[in-house]
Amino acid sequence: MEATCHCMAVRFELDLPPEWVLDCNCSVCRRYGALWAYDWSRSFRLTSPADATFVYRWNGRTLGFHHCNSCGCTTHLQAVDDAGKPILGINARLILGLDPATPVRQIDNAHTGVFWTRSNAPPLAGRHPRMADPERWL
Repeated sequence: MEATCHCMAVRFELDLPPEWVLDCNCSVCRRYGALWAYDWSRSFRLTSPADATFVYRWNGRTLGFHHCNSCGCTTHLQAVDDAGKPILGINARLILGLDPATPVRQIDNAHTGVFWTRSNAPPLAGRHPRMADPERWL
């Protein structure tokens, strides 16, 4: 499978489609509208040059959101887990031919319980600190 931004300057190859995608309702992910597919098995490969994207790191954190330099699409994220292991997530909305029935998992990082997607399971509890005024983000 292939994933690509709108202008096709940023591309990924995938060995298999994701078994599920994640909808995070934190203040950043909600604005991007991304559904994240995570590469726990190292089956995603970025096939475009690394300098095809620019990175947004909110507040100097270790989570970097990549965007296409040309069309601006949010393409992927890079982070590290609690054990220091690298994490790669791609915006599943960029995966060509992804089955829209792919299960959605939700994580309530905004602590509001509000999502624009539907899931068959209750949201997972978020690990982000509670926002000062969560109703403002609804």
